[in-house]
Amino acid sequence: MRTCLTIDKFYLMFVLLLLVVSCKTKAIKQAIRPPDPQETVRPYWLAQKYDRVMNIEDRQVARLEGNYLLDLPLQFKTDSIAVFYLSAKIPVELFKKPSAFYPELQEFILIVPDWKFYSEVNKMASKNGMCVEPETTNYYYYIRREEDNVKVDSVRLGGLENPVIDFAKPMVPENLLTVYWKESYGSVCCPRDPMWDIADQDSSFIRSFEERNKFKVTAGRYIQKQGKEGENSIYYTLPGLTTAQRLQFLLEKRAQWRLNSEAKKMPLSTNLFTPQLQQMITTGFNKLEELP
Repeated sequence: MRTCLTIDKFYLMFVLLLLVVSCKTKAIKQAIRPPDPQETVRPYWLAQKYDRVMNIEDRQVARLEGNYLLDLPLQFKTDSIAVFYLSAKIPVELFKKPSAFYPELQEFILIVPDWKFYSEVNKMASKNGMCVEPETTNYYYYIRREEDNVKVDSVRLGGLENPVIDFAKPMVPENLLTVYWKESYGSVCCPRDPMWDIADQDSSFIRSFEERNKFKVTAGRYIQKQGKEGENSIYYTLPGLTTAQRLQFLLEKRAQWRLNSEAKKMPLSTNLFTPQLQQMITTGFNKLEELP
C-alpha cells in the first residue's frame, strides 16, 4: 500500500516514477509519497466506488468573517449515504458541527483533496525545473451525528487505493421551496415562547437592513401555522440575491435573535450555512402563505 494515515514523512524526498510525455522539453513525472512501515487498514465504511458524489465548488460558496454559505440546495435519498467532494477551500472542522452543513443528514462522507501534499509537490517541481503530476491523494471522513454528538472516522489514501468517484448533477424538484432561513415561534401562552417578546422588533430590523444594503429580503417569504396557540414558522427563500448577499442577511438575522443582553455579549461561533428544502403545501391548516 502506498499511503498511510499519518503525515510524519511528508517532508521526505518523494519518488519520481513513470515518464509520461514531454512538456516544453521537460519531463512530466508522477510524484507519490514513500510507503509507511505501518500499513493502513481500509475502513469498513469506505466503498470501492461512489457514483452520486456532490462536488462542492468555489463558485457555490460565499465567505464572510469566517462564516460560509454553500448555496447548493439538495434533496437527499433516505436509502443511501450522501457523499461530498470538497473542491472549495472550506475548513473541514465546520463540517463536523451537529447543526451545520445540511443538519437533516445523520451521516455523510466528505472527500477532501490533500492540498498540502499537492502544494509541496508543485514547490519541489518548480524548484528543480520539472513537470510533476502528483499522485491523486485524498482524505476521507465518515461523519455521524447522534443528537449533539458528532463522531468522525478518517483515512488518507493515494493512487489506486482511492475509490472510483462519479459526480452527480444536483436537481431540485419544482414542488419544493429552497429555504435559507427559518424562524419558529412557539405558543403565545402555556408556556409563552420568549421569541414572542421580541417579535415586534422584526419589522424594524428588516426595514433597516434593506435600507442599509439596498436589496430586498422580504420577497418569497412564507408563513406556516403549526398549532392552535399561535405556533408558526416563517421561511425566507431570498430569491434574486447573490450568494454573498444571502450570507450577509443570514449573519445579521442570526445575531438579531439573541434573547437577552448577556447572550448578545457572547461572540457567535463561525458556521457553515446550507439551504434546506421545504414542501410547498397549498391547502389545509398548515398551508404556506406568502407574506407581503
